[in-house]
Amino acid sequence: GCELSACDIADPDAFRRLLRSRMPEHVFHLAAVSSPAVCARDPVHSRSVNVVSIEVLADWLRRDSPDARVLTVSSCAIFGNPAESPQTEDTPTGPLSEYGRQKLVVRELAKTVRDSGHFMACAIPFNHESTRRSEEFVMAKVCRSAARIARGQQERLELGDLSARRDWGYAPEFATAFAWMLDIDRPAELLLASGEAHSVADLVQAAFSHAGLDPKNHVTSDPGLLRPDDPSELLGDPSRAWEELGWEPKTRFAALVPLLVDAALAELE
Repeated sequence: GCELSACDIADPDAFRRLLRSRMPEHVFHLAAVSSPAVCARDPVHSRSVNVVSIEVLADWLRRDSPDARVLTVSSCAIFGNPAESPQTEDTPTGPLSEYGRQKLVVRELAKTVRDSGHFMACAIPFNHESTRRSEEFVMAKVCRSAARIARGQQERLELGDLSARRDWGYAPEFATAFAWMLDIDRPAELLLASGEAHSVADLVQAAFSHAGLDPKNHVTSDPGLLRPDDPSELLGDPSRAWEELGWEPKTRFAALVPLLVDAALAELE
């Protein structure tokens, strides 16, 4: 069975009480304000969720439960406009956004805890998509818009930079890696990615073609939607995750886009 307990993770005292009352052996800290736009609008609240809660977790691990195993999640946003491609765990960081800066602090906190002898693993995931993704994120927006346009429920789709390139993977496979990261002997820092980069234009073409549409008739690029803190390309090298975990991505871009478009079409019906 599974027992649910509610807690406002932005409230350090409430989170600390929850940890002390439950004393879990394994903790997967996946809660986050994951929208860069929301982090920029409200950096104080987003930091309380993204950073302060990790500080509470680290303090609990050291003081109350030194044998527990904890997974934290950073982000490829820590790399900013990367100096090298593909990015690895050793690529220099230089976040461009408030979200990226907060996720860099998470990574540094996890390393500090590991260096003190406790088990705090840290994943650095690149974009990971599923049918549950909100339309704040471009892949969900494109796939659901293609479905709605195909069903006559929407006419046009406006996007920002169509040339931006991203590494898109499948979230359920990333969740498997998260679980495996608590099963190995030593806490690791591992980059999780598909190892392929595709442009937003590639995404549009794949999604609309799968829905039986010509994107030229429906999609426009609006310069007003461009975000100055968006990197031009992010591409991850997941080879260390293969070496440490035996994990590799299986659902590539060519399969992922049709999967999400089909799910959106089914939801409309």
